[in-house]
Amino acid sequence: MNGKRNGRARGTWLITALALASVTVGCQDTGGGGGSANTKPGKPAASKSPGKGSGKESAKPSPTASKKPAKPGKGTSSGALTCDRLRNADLQTPTFRFPDAPTGTVAFTDGRWEGDGVVIELQPQCGIGDMTGDAAEDAVAAVKVTTGGTGKFWGLVTWRNDSGTPVPVAAASLGDRTPVVSIEAAAPVARQATVVYLTRGDSDPAAVVTLRRTAVYRVDEPTLTELHHTDAPYTP
Repeated sequence: MNGKRNGRARGTWLITALALASVTVGCQDTGGGGGSANTKPGKPAASKSPGKGSGKESAKPSPTASKKPAKPGKGTSSGALTCDRLRNADLQTPTFRFPDAPTGTVAFTDGRWEGDGVVIELQPQCGIGDMTGDAAEDAVAAVKVTTGGTGKFWGLVTWRNDSGTPVPVAAASLGDRTPVVSIEAAAPVARQATVVYLTRGDSDPAAVVTLRRTAVYRVDEPTLTELHHTDAPYTP
């Protein structure tokens, strides 16, 4: 009898111990150390730093390049000087004097200026090339001054290229009734101009031309200095 009781007691104790162990394991699964299978994980906090197109905040825009155009330099294609630009250029300024013009400011309008009974006209003979040594192409052109009498005085003017704007800097007078035939700027040597014009000998009448002169000039502001010339007989 006692043996049977002891066996039943031991069985009851074993069943109780197994039940307690099962309860303990269940508590460990649902405690603070681990989450339940039914527990929803919390949403991660959104980043406050700007991203690259993701999230609610857009990325900061990168700095844009300046839209301000660069200024053209002297001698660039955008600052090219042409013979046609001389048709509305200054000829005589407060700081530059053209030898055969009356006093005061003189500026061409479509290649012509008129005042005080004097007419000044830009002539088609023109050359483009560096005459001042700044690597920009300047202009040398012929100018004719007609007075109230029979005089028709021819001259040469060099315009410096100031970013495409012609600025008169040097001139030479060729005399009365000495028409210019051609002008080559910066030829055959840089900073020199070769000019061909008609003239006469010292003993010839002023009303005729007897010589075809080829002269080479250099800019010595404010004058065009003749370096040398050659003459050939000319018959009209």
